[in-house]
Parts: sequence; structure tokens; C-alpha cells
Amino acid sequence: MSNALKGLAIALSILSFFCLMSRIDFIVHETLYHYGLQFSYKWANEYWEAYTATFIAFSVIIGIVYWFGSNKTVKDLRISLGLVVTVNILMIGGLQDIMFYVFWNGGLPPNDVIWWWVPWSHLLGMWNSSMQIVFTAFTLLVTVFLWTKLFGK
Repeated sequence: MSNALKGLAIALSILSFFCLMSRIDFIVHETLYHYGLQFSYKWANEYWEAYTATFIAFSVIIGIVYWFGSNKTVKDLRISLGLVVTVNILMIGGLQDIMFYVFWNGGLPPNDVIWWWVPWSHLLGMWNSSMQIVFTAFTLLVTVFLWTKLFGK
């Protein structure tokens, strides 16, 4: 398999993972509320911890799988680590939140809606859709920069 096809397969795997995780989030935060789920920080904190841990575990797994399927060169090690970092940067950047709204919820909330569940809201005192779009775009640019540097060596 060519390197371009491997790269495409990995990118599609990561994109699919984010898409599926955003769907799980939609089921919890939209569908289950229609069945009477009441918000509580007790269950939400446990859910958010498990949700985040799933992204971290996936990033490590995809990095390890790449490493085991590679020629185990220094460049392969950098790519494996780059995959781990990429998934975590995109998760921190909230790509899954953007996907939640765009793919499953019919669009982003208006800017007067505060995204209170993201840590940036607590740090800055507010966070809205525009801020999230800019932040997600920034993390995507950081990811592109990372991979440009990775393949530039």
C-alpha cells in the first residue's frame, strides 16, 4: 500500500472516530434528555472523564498500531508520536463539539449561547460558537504545521 493511501486511511480513521464520538455525545446530551435524563455533575463528570479517556486511549492505540505496522525507523516513531499528538490536539480543540452540532444537531448555537461545558468558558468567563470555531481552526492549523514539520525532516 502506498504512503498516500496509508495516510488517507489513517486520516479517515481519525475523522470517523471523531464523528462516532460526537454521535455518542449527541445520544447522551440530546436523545437521552428526551427520555427524562436529568443533568447532574455527578454523572456528567464521570461521563466527561470517560469520554476524554477514550480519545486518549484511541490516540495511543492508533500510534501503536502505526508503529507495529511500520519499518520502525526514526521517522516512523515520529509519525506514531505525531498521530498521538494530533488526536489529542484536535480533541482539546473541540473538533468533536463542532461535529456534534454540524453533523447531528442541525448547526451551531447562536453566539449568545455560552458553551459552559468547555474548560475555556471557565478560564475566560465566556465561550461561544465563534470562539469555538476560531479555536478549532487554530488547532487544525497547528496540526497541519506539525505534519508539515514532521514530513519536512
